[in-house]
Amino acid sequence: MDSPSSDAGKEDDDESSSSSSSGSEATTPKRSELDDFRERWQQELKREQPVTANAPVATTTVEHDSIEHQARTLFQQGSDLERSGKVFEAMRLYRRATQLVPDIEFRVYDIKHAKPKEDPTNDKNARLVEGLMERMMEANIDEDEENLENVDLALRFQTLMARSGKLFERASGDRKLIVTTAHFSDLPMELILYILRWVVSNDLDMKSLERFASVCRGFYLLARDPEIWRHACMRIWGVNLGVLKGTPFSSWREMYISRPRILFHGCYISRTSYLRSGENSFQDQFYRPIQLVEYYRYFRFFADGKVLMLTTADEPQQCVVKLKPRCPTQNEILRGHYRLHDDVVIVAIQRNRPTAPARPSRKVRDPEPEYGQQTFLMELQIVSTAKRPFSQLHWKQYTMVQQRNNQEKTTQFELTSTKYPPLYFSRVKSYHLESEGPLK
Repeated sequence: MDSPSSDAGKEDDDESSSSSSSGSEATTPKRSELDDFRERWQQELKREQPVTANAPVATTTVEHDSIEHQARTLFQQGSDLERSGKVFEAMRLYRRATQLVPDIEFRVYDIKHAKPKEDPTNDKNARLVEGLMERMMEANIDEDEENLENVDLALRFQTLMARSGKLFERASGDRKLIVTTAHFSDLPMELILYILRWVVSNDLDMKSLERFASVCRGFYLLARDPEIWRHACMRIWGVNLGVLKGTPFSSWREMYISRPRILFHGCYISRTSYLRSGENSFQDQFYRPIQLVEYYRYFRFFADGKVLMLTTADEPQQCVVKLKPRCPTQNEILRGHYRLHDDVVIVAIQRNRPTAPARPSRKVRDPEPEYGQQTFLMELQIVSTAKRPFSQLHWKQYTMVQQRNNQEKTTQFELTSTKYPPLYFSRVKSYHLESEGPLK
């Protein structure tokens, strides 16, 4: 017999079962929407799956592009430095670029994989870069190398330019003028060297030659032509030049720079001042004036052995112009010759006779001047300073030989520092503005 409690439990179970069945029937539509959402989500995942799989490859491509961009930037910077003349800094940048991307030179100028763009600078840059990269690998220059004081630049430039076969060529910006104008590189080598002889001229304007050498590597090598420097040394020392092998100099240029010589692009000037007692005044016998005497002595030397001397109280700004011609017409300018003996300059100067006024055409013997014929013999020692070599001349001997009435009289001057101070060299730019003839 069933108890009332069991009947109540059965009723509860029936109600719970009925409620659960009714709840399941109510939630059936929600499950179908969830399934649809899941299916759509899985389809979207399937479409995005290839992109997710290739994500590491894309990241690698981006990193590779950044490395190539860095290498390209270094390479372009090196190219700019090379065009500006900084070759060794450019080589270091080229080397860093090739360490990042070995074939960066081909990628920059599209030589290997594509046709280059129609840019006039690409052809030149490609040739320069290709040859420079090969020479850089052969030279194996250290990246930390900075000190170039003891480096033979001529030898380095010859090594760098041996593969190209040209000392210089047209710049990239001048290619558009190739049809209408001729470039310096179009001239034959013999003509260029002859032009350099006119640059040096027979007055030995070596300063202009050094300016020419500072233009580019090719001009630097041309300015080191041994024949030019040998002729310059021959013009200065003549028969006393000797043989290069028997001297302590390694080249003719080194001999010209280091061996004592005279400077030609200016004048040697000294200023002398002293006190001189004047005459007593007739009104006051106790007053005796003191006069300050000041004058200048000028020497200008020429490469052919001639020398001009002028003694005057005029300032240098007024006198240096008078010494520009080789054969001046002023009687106060004395002309002579000089010779070099080691570091001593031996000078012989003869006083010019005064120009006589015009006379009637009759044969009358000109009277000799009252001072007769005077010849001045001087010995000057070449002295260098720390900043200016061969810039001073110190007196060693000064003698005057006077001939009058078939008699010769010799006077030896006492050389004191007050009466005969050293002569200091002063450059005059107008002396070498024009070339009278080529170096021979």
